[in-house]
Amino acid sequence: MSITLSPKAEAIVRQFVARGHYHDPETVVEAALNALTERDQLARLQTLIAVGDEQLARGQVVQWTPDTLDRLKQEADERVRIGRPFKDDVIP
Repeated sequence: MSITLSPKAEAIVRQFVARGHYHDPETVVEAALNALTERDQLARLQTLIAVGDEQLARGQVVQWTPDTLDRLKQEADERVRIGRPFKDDVIP
């Protein structure tokens, strides 16, 4: 893939390379993409935490017991066995 940067973006990339923070423009772009990915993941987690907080406020909670993890593992094994996919928010 080939991209064309705006003059402003190109100047920023050149500054990072000139300062010695990165070896070449490709590593600058890679770092920027990694930062965007992390930002998106953080936003997704913040949304899920807000949902959990709302559920907690409404009393929609499941008491954690030593058997809870075993039950969750059994449910996951069953989903795999019947070919049902996992939701993205439960895959680490």
